[in-house]
Amino acid sequence: MSITAKSGKLGVLMIGFSPVVRAGLQAILIKDERLEVIGDAPDGYDALLYIKRLHDRGQAVNVILTEIRNNGVGGVQATRIIKDEFPEIAILVLTDNSNDSYVIDAIHAGAGGYIFLKDMTPDELLQDIHQVVKGGTQIKTELLHKAVENLIQNGRKTLAERTTEAAHLTEREIDILRLMGNGDSNKLMAETLGITLDTVKKHVRNVIDKLQARSRTHAAIIAAQAGIVGKPVTIDLETKPE
Repeated sequence: MSITAKSGKLGVLMIGFSPVVRAGLQAILIKDERLEVIGDAPDGYDALLYIKRLHDRGQAVNVILTEIRNNGVGGVQATRIIKDEFPEIAILVLTDNSNDSYVIDAIHAGAGGYIFLKDMTPDELLQDIHQVVKGGTQIKTELLHKAVENLIQNGRKTLAERTTEAAHLTEREIDILRLMGNGDSNKLMAETLGITLDTVKKHVRNVIDKLQARSRTHAAIIAAQAGIVGKPVTIDLETKPE
């Protein structure tokens, strides 16, 4: 593994890529002067040890790039391992696997983005990295729709139903969750419900906390699986909600 990122730059750690893909990603990342690749690791466990060593020195990893392998493990497992101890680190999962169920797995694990390598341009990758660092979510909307729709059709909503039942959401919080599931921004929710933007933000945070969701996108998926929204979510994932 290489040394940590230079001062003022975002440190990027890569996990589990083949030498060819890793070299290609490095060639893209080096074009952005705001980023620096600080190392690579074979799996989530080695990455976690590396992150801890940097943390002990007062140095931070800002974003992680990882991938989903054909057997469905790798990126999701690495995301879960790292997010459990370092929730502030942004993680982008890259894949050439068309199995849409992995999208849900990645979001549940805490990924901030899920991107097909075949669809990605160098500029888009750089933009997505900066977006997830700011707290945005980068997943193609139609891919998320398909994944949620398949889960609903296959009847895989028992866990979500139990989650929402155990969360003891208030009537207002259910209204908020339904609007989140429909993809409404905080501003639009405030206008729809006739409440202030600050009140909406407070309700959103309460809903996410009560559902033990990792993000508002994760909460919206729980809502869709539990039947709180009547159709697959329509979330604008290309911009960060207000």
